[in-house]
Amino acid sequence: MNEQRMARSDVWRHHYRADRYARLLSQPELDQRLQDVLFNLLCLGRGGIEFAAMTIGPDEVSNTSTVWPEKWTHMLEEMVLRYGPYPAGFTPHTISRESLPDFTSDLARKAAGRLAALAAQASDVFIRYGKRDIMDALYRSGALRIQPATSFARTSHNRARQDDELKIPLSIIATRDDLLTVLSNPDDVPPDMEHARVDVTMQLPSDYWLYCVSSALIPRLFVDYEAEACVIIRDRDRFTRMLQETSMQKLSGTTLRAGVVEYVDPLLPTSLVTAVAFTKHFRYSYQQEFRFCWLPPHNIDRAKHCDIEIGSIAEFSDLIVL
Repeated sequence: MNEQRMARSDVWRHHYRADRYARLLSQPELDQRLQDVLFNLLCLGRGGIEFAAMTIGPDEVSNTSTVWPEKWTHMLEEMVLRYGPYPAGFTPHTISRESLPDFTSDLARKAAGRLAALAAQASDVFIRYGKRDIMDALYRSGALRIQPATSFARTSHNRARQDDELKIPLSIIATRDDLLTVLSNPDDVPPDMEHARVDVTMQLPSDYWLYCVSSALIPRLFVDYEAEACVIIRDRDRFTRMLQETSMQKLSGTTLRAGVVEYVDPLLPTSLVTAVAFTKHFRYSYQQEFRFCWLPPHNIDRAKHCDIEIGSIAEFSDLIVL
């Protein structure tokens, strides 16, 4: 077969049929994965909902912009293989209104209009989104709250913010030969078994502290974080030094680590060795997060938030208010 003469979506479908990695997902799990992929395809423009990365030129086949259209095509093909041609298999639970961000709100329109008017773009910066008074305090005095990692699991958070920051669940399809290499007793593997699903959870034994920023300056994140303003921090090194010097006075004994977040596809992990504190489910990929983590010297069940003031950052930052 000459893939160069095939439509790109047909190539992706062909590749998926050769490695049907989602075949062991339950229907609710498949619905969730469809939502997760769609979550990364959606963006917010001045006209409302748009689909990111759906218009791709012929010279961009290997570009990372193809990742989400390809995953979306794979899941549509899984639906076809299970149920037949679209819309077979789709139910009101597959893509529900509640699973999508509210891009029709006043906040969404204000964010899209404000950033379009500014023609603002992120470039090697940190961006913090939040309520106007909180962002004003960050800008003028460097006031910020370092949160316990466990606090992000609260059910009061919306879908874009809620996550278990102590766990990374993975689901891997293993062949019989794969299992024979890791199990001590070969008799535990049925001779007629072709493949099996193996669920693995990478988990930290302790709570820790988090402060998160983004490198994405996009209208959608105002909606995600229910933000009325944002602070664009142009000198990342200076901000990091100020944060480290002040925070360690209150979080003495902890180890501060900082870095970009790695987003992992739970069905296609590149490794089972991962830094859980700097790893998140791929549904959050569009947030482009950078985080600061304070790791305690010994395991703790529940940390408490820590409020600090690092000093004014106005000299090297910009405050944008909707």
